[in-house]
Amino acid sequence: MGELHQLMLEHEEFLEKALDDMEFSNEFMSQAQVDCIRQACGKPKNCKNETLTSLFNDFGNIFRSAP
Repeated sequence: MGELHQLMLEHEEFLEKALDDMEFSNEFMSQAQVDCIRQACGKPKNCKNETLTSLFNDFGNIFRSAP
């Protein structure tokens, strides 16, 4: 249980630093910081997985053309 608590504290510190950088820094946030904020808010990045999209399209083409 102590290890999980330590991980939660580290995550909280990283999130706090990301929010401070966002608010007080003139530099861009890192992608890791953006991802951490998104995860904490329950808002995953909305991007398509190109491999899965291609796979699903291929399956659709195969099964649509089947007699």
